[in-house]
Formats: sequence, structure tokens, C-alpha cells
Amino acid sequence: MENFLWTKDEIEGKIDYNHNVEDFVKNNTWHNLFASTKWILSNPAEEIYDFYKEYMANPSRQILNRTVSNVQKIHDLGCGGGRHTYFFSELGYDVTGSDLSTNAIEYTEQELVRRNLKARLVKCPMTELPFEDGEFDVTISRAVINHSTLQEMKRVIFEVARTTKKGGIFMVTVSSDRASDFRRGTEVVKDLSYIPASGPEEGLIHTFFTGANAAALLEPFFIIDKVFLAEHPSLITADGCTDPDEYFGSEYVIIGIRR
Repeated sequence: MENFLWTKDEIEGKIDYNHNVEDFVKNNTWHNLFASTKWILSNPAEEIYDFYKEYMANPSRQILNRTVSNVQKIHDLGCGGGRHTYFFSELGYDVTGSDLSTNAIEYTEQELVRRNLKARLVKCPMTELPFEDGEFDVTISRAVINHSTLQEMKRVIFEVARTTKKGGIFMVTVSSDRASDFRRGTEVVKDLSYIPASGPEEGLIHTFFTGANAAALLEPFFIIDKVFLAEHPSLITADGCTDPDEYFGSEYVIIGIRR
């Protein structure tokens, strides 16, 4: 299967990416942000709630025919402050949240106790998931994997494909080239990756996609069921956050079914 983003070797898992976990930790701006609750969102994202309604709560016959039945195990990849981990735990699912940030994991652990909820939390880089092959029925990841290089993102997709069972669903978002921060900051790869020079994510690489590129990112491993734009102003308005009058968020939501 030909794909303009992936080589044959990469599809087989031979991906050239940064294996140095210390670099990931050093560049994980969100680790410091999660030290303060002002950066932590509480409610599930609209796209996650809509995904749940369409693919899990009330799926059509078409969706049922293409996907796993009796969804139980969910992986919240890059769980951050845990808002989607809590959401699915409250609904009775067996949830695993993973994140590289110690602050994020510790905060989520405390919130699970406070809310009287259960979930497994694992501290790990998203490029090296310590889970079994085909362990999860559903993997979700919102506004996470785009904070890395294209090669690192390929490795993440490979790992998600490995840990999501056949017929399982992957719901992920990546930054769109319509976003206001596209081509701002230090250029790493022309028309693809940039590092903001200011703001809460200063120093953290962002990789941007067109709709075609977004679909191609998953296509070697997932049947692309849906790709659409989700756009919004700044979601956090605390002091020191991105100016909502200047910021325009634009993300592609991609829903794929494991081949």
C-alpha cells in the first residue's frame, strides 16, 4: 500500500526518530504547565463527547459492522489533567491514561480519588507504550501527538496501531494549517513544524497538517472513517494564557478503524 508520508520500512516499524526519553522530558513544556491548575481543563472536549455518542453510545449499523463489539478498554493517550479519563471512567469503561508528565499523572491520581473513580495511570513517552499488542478497543488522543516532530508522530501512530485491536477505533486530533500559530516561531521544517517563541507552549514543537496529510498519517494502519475540522478560540483564559483575540485553534479530527 503506497503512502506519500510513509516509506515501506517505516510501515514495518523501522522509523528514524528521537529515542532519547530525557529529551522528551526536557522539552515537555506541559509538565511545568500541569503544576498549576489554571492550565487544566475540566470538561471533556466537544469532539470527544460527539465521538462517544456516535461511535460508542449509539453507533449506526454501519459503524457496528466495521468496529469491535462490546467496547470495554479505552486508552487515553496523553491524558494530561485527566478530563477524558474521568469522562470514560464515569461511564463505566476500563480506562488507562498515559502521559509523560509526572505532574499530570499525580494530579489525575488525586482527582480520581476525589471523584471516587478508577483508572489505570501509566507514566511513559507516547513513542514507547508499555502495553500489550491489541490491548485496547478504543484509543483517544486530543491535542497531544502534534506536539512532536513528524517522525515522532509516525512512531506514535505505529505504537497506537500495535496496541489497538483489529476493528478498534482511534480518535485523534492534529493541528491544522488553518490555525493562527501556523508558520509562527522558529521554523523546523518548512510548512510543517514550528516552535513558538512565546506563550504557554514556548519551546515546544508543533507540527501542522492539511486534511490530506492528516488522513495519510493514519492510513497505513487504519481505515479512515472520518476527517473533519474542529475550530475554536483559546480554551484557557487565565492570566498568562494565549490572547483569545489573537489565537485561533484549528485541528483535524481523524477517526480511524484498525485494519
